[in-house]
Amino acid sequence: MTSTGPTVPRRNPKSSNRATLMELFFDVFYVAMFAQLSMQLAQHPTWSGLGQRLILLLAAWWTWSVTAVTTEFYDPGLRVIQGVIASTMFGVSLMAVAVPGAYDGRGLLFASAYVGLHLVRGILLIVALRPRRGHAREQRFLLWFVVSGALWIAGGLAGPSWRTGLWASALAVDFAASALRYPTPGRGRVPLDQYAQLSVHFGERYQQIAILALGELTLMATLQFGSSVYTPARTVAFLAAIVTALLFWQIYVLQSNKLVDRSAHKHPRHAVRLAPYVYAVLVTGIIATSAGVDLVLHDPLGSTTASWVVLIVGGPVLFVVGRMGSEYVLLGQLPPSRLAWLALLVGSTPLLVMLAPILVVALVGCVLVGITITDSRRIRREAPAG
Repeated sequence: MTSTGPTVPRRNPKSSNRATLMELFFDVFYVAMFAQLSMQLAQHPTWSGLGQRLILLLAAWWTWSVTAVTTEFYDPGLRVIQGVIASTMFGVSLMAVAVPGAYDGRGLLFASAYVGLHLVRGILLIVALRPRRGHAREQRFLLWFVVSGALWIAGGLAGPSWRTGLWASALAVDFAASALRYPTPGRGRVPLDQYAQLSVHFGERYQQIAILALGELTLMATLQFGSSVYTPARTVAFLAAIVTALLFWQIYVLQSNKLVDRSAHKHPRHAVRLAPYVYAVLVTGIIATSAGVDLVLHDPLGSTTASWVVLIVGGPVLFVVGRMGSEYVLLGQLPPSRLAWLALLVGSTPLLVMLAPILVVALVGCVLVGITITDSRRIRREAPAG
């Protein structure tokens, strides 16, 4: 049942940890967004192109993570929260449409959609919460989104030479304001205790978006392979992409239940504040890997440029680093074996430009297999006897 009451209570930490159907529907809108971003990364594999698309990716990610915090703070079954989610869906759809031309004629559309969804959320919550607990927090949020929004809109109006810098500055404001707990003149920062009431639902939401991103990786590999002329090299590259997705899954699910439990019961403040940043690295890694797969399937036996190596190798590296970040923050673990494998992969990158793309993918796959094997052995050693 959807509640229509006048209050906007916090989500009950003891309520069901399952996401609502609307939350799951909201996640589906990011399939199109992630697909657009991975295609754009593959179509612009230059240093400037990668940097520009990274800004778009992080902006899209921020819309999801802020909404996830909103549905953790407040009951997503309430009409006003559903209105927030629905308006964000609309904004994300416009952002996804604008992604291909974000640095051409659709820059203002992308910026307006991004700023608009944040402003609508802030206004709806401020009106609904007055004068209840949380009202001041939402005022702080809205103030900082107005500040960053001015830079986003200015970038949308500016020419290409200025747009990247203005949008990077706007994104820095968004990320820094959250990290600093939205300091506001006369009101201070968001109190730490407001981050302390965290349920398992929050961890589940991040697991769901990670799974969706992995689904996008397999989807894009399948579409690219299905629309290409079949060759033995492309077939091997496609199989390597599917194996990569499975290995990502294996690395991700390792100790996932322990991480979710620890985030809700041991370190809720750390989890709610750090998850957006840690998962930004992880999801960026998946999307970059998807773009790298696209490039390899297009020309598996061609030349490998340095920017291709960034996508093909950098994507998996970012994914593993993001997962290690969660484990370090919540479990205090930083496995030396993973560090060694990553050092091997990163250290070999100068030589990879001499290999065909399909061989680079094969090397990455071998490293991921090595990580899963050493992870399994480590977990068996750490497991209690009996």
